[in-house]
Amino acid sequence: MEETNYLNFAGFQCLEHLSHNSIDLYLSTCGIQNCNGGHFFGPGKRDVYILHFICDGKGTYTVKGKTYTLGKGDVFLINPDTEVYYVADNKNPWSYLWVGFHGCKAATYLSYAGFDETKLTRKLQDTSLIFTYIQQIIINRQLTYANELKREAALLQILSILIEGYRSSFSGTDKYDYPYKIYVEQAIDYIQANYRNNVKINDIAMYIGIDRSYLSGIFKETMDISPQEYLLRYRIEQAEVMLKNTGDKIGKIAAAVGYQDPLTFSKMFRKYKGISPLKYREECQK
Repeated sequence: MEETNYLNFAGFQCLEHLSHNSIDLYLSTCGIQNCNGGHFFGPGKRDVYILHFICDGKGTYTVKGKTYTLGKGDVFLINPDTEVYYVADNKNPWSYLWVGFHGCKAATYLSYAGFDETKLTRKLQDTSLIFTYIQQIIINRQLTYANELKREAALLQILSILIEGYRSSFSGTDKYDYPYKIYVEQAIDYIQANYRNNVKINDIAMYIGIDRSYLSGIFKETMDISPQEYLLRYRIEQAEVMLKNTGDKIGKIAAAVGYQDPLTFSKMFRKYKGISPLKYREECQK
């Protein structure tokens, strides 16, 4: 493992040169700093992605000829191998948190959080959770595999806060991250695992994390039927299997496929199959 340096003195504490084993996403450095007026970095480059979270004060960030004036609640991104310059205000210098990372998925996660080559700043009014996770990283600085996992978990939590905050600003279908067919697959899995219970479409939508209206729309577009219709048909299909292969009473089969009232079950069965459950069993036995 690489050496990990821990620095802690007035107004400044950080971890540098963190060891890493993950190629998908790994933590490189993080810290907490209260800057003096005029404190600066650059012009210079970093070899990892670095996010700065401004907790108080103000300063400026310059990259590719553009200068951003930033203050409390702003976040700015430094991309790898990009020359930057940033400096704390002389009269009201900023204090900030920072976290540096890299890996194959780093750019993808940042894009989910609203950053790219042209979007290098955004707002995050509450930095208290970011502060907590960076403290966790620093506390777990000893070089053990358990601590490495704790540090990576804290990094993922920081990115998840940024992603969640960014996606919450969207409306309609744009606020959902995954292709709609994945949500439909999740809905089908949920129905097949829970059809015996009193399943409601709201339950399915809440489980997946999407709106009921959105679920109904994409389900019908994909399956040509509503999720409620799919649930009913799946229950009848399971009842057919039990009627064919068991001698269980109709009431027991009804309860096993989600109907507490055998009469309601028989009515639904007749609707879909054209005959009663008893008649269906007789036909199968012939």
